Order: sequence, then structure tokens, then C-alpha cells
Amino acid sequence: WLPKLWRADAVVILFVYHMFFLNLLASFYQCVMTDPGLVPPNWGFYMGDETKRRRYCKMCNVWKPDRTHHCSICNRCILNMDHHCPWINNCVGFYNRKFFIQLLSYVYLSLTIVVVFTIPELYHRFIELTQDEDLSNKTLYCITSVIVGMAFGFSVLLLCTLTNFIKFHTKLVLENYTTIENLEREEGAKSKFDIGRRRNWEQVFGAKAWLWWLPMHTQASRPIGDGVRWRVHYTRIIDEDEECP
Repeated sequence: WLPKLWRADAVVILFVYHMFFLNLLASFYQCVMTDPGLVPPNWGFYMGDETKRRRYCKMCNVWKPDRTHHCSICNRCILNMDHHCPWINNCVGFYNRKFFIQLLSYVYLSLTIVVVFTIPELYHRFIELTQDEDLSNKTLYCITSVIVGMAFGFSVLLLCTLTNFIKFHTKLVLENYTTIENLEREEGAKSKFDIGRRRNWEQVFGAKAWLWWLPMHTQASRPIGDGVRWRVHYTRIIDEDEECP
């Protein structure tokens, strides 16, 4: 198999795979190391004439902005908290939600390359093993074939698992919901923070589409906003006010 690595098609496949894999590692690192969002000091103490009810966290002793929740594992309040992820040992919040979606995407793309380009190899090995009557001299070949088959099976299983997971989180971003808000919403209800699919996406990934793939925060690719103040859909705010007694 070693001579095959230097064929033009193999070099291209390996190059594309490792581009995805390096971005996977970078997005994983950013998920773990990026602070998901801390409530600014003294936020909420100077609210002027605003009469809207504010939520207060007795654990952190801070006023909680909209969409902020207390994580019992991190023992702190998280801006725009989506959920606590044990795989990254961190909360997914305002500043690292982009990296979490990127991590899922790059894992999915890496596994797709493994599955697609393993199929011809498995077919070739299957033909070799079924047509050759003497397998006594091919012990190593049989063992490696089993390993390749198991890797293929695990990759397919992970792809099937990730497909619905990625669809779910992509849908939440496009509708401007978090996982927590999605659990609390009524069936068919739209988020009052929904300002259009494109703008919802930009709140997480930034305004520059050509930088959406980049697992890094730059001035042009950081999330839009500050995680404290949120644009809202005006008509839905009116509807909510009309429902209040």
C-alpha cells in the first residue's frame, strides 16, 4: 500500500482529508479554550427607566441578561447558553457556539471522506479474499481487512448519529433558538429573537460568509453582538405585550 500513497489521486484525497482534520482539531481546541461568555461586571444595576422584569442569579449574585442561564457544572452564568457539553468539558454559549457547529461539521466531513474512499478498498479486499483459495499466506492481509472493515463500520455509525444532531443544531441557529429555549418553547412557536435566517446565522458565525469556515475569532468573523443585548422581532414583542394582563 505504501507506493499507492504517492499516486496523484491519493495525494489529493489525503490533502483534502487533512485540511478538514486540521480544522477539526482547531475548532475542538477553540471549543474547549474559548470562554462561552461571562456576564459583564455590574451589568443590570443601572437600568434607567426600563421597567422590564430582570432575572437575578442567587448563585452568582448577578442580574441575568436575556438568554443567560446558570450552569450547575461550570458553577457560573453563561451568556446565550445552549447546553453544557461533556465532550469539550465546557458550556456552549455566545462566544464558542460557532466553534461547536464547526466541530460537528468538520467531524462529519472527515468521516464522509473515510467512508466514501474506503468502499472501493473494501470491495477490492472482499474480491481478493473470496477468490483466493489459499489464505494461509495472507494472515496479515486478513487481519488488516478486518481492521479496515471495523473502521468503516464505526465511521458509518458515527455518520448516522451525527446527521440528525447536525440538522438539529443547524435548525436551532437558523431559527435563533438555543437548546434550552427549544425545550421550553411551545410547538410551532417562533423565537422573538428571530430576525431572519441570514441574520440569525450571522449572529453566530459573523457577517463575512467567506470566513464562516475559519475556527478563529477575528474582527470580521466574530459573532455579531455582545451576548447581552439582543435584537428582537418587533411584531412578536407586540404580541407578547398584548397577552400580558
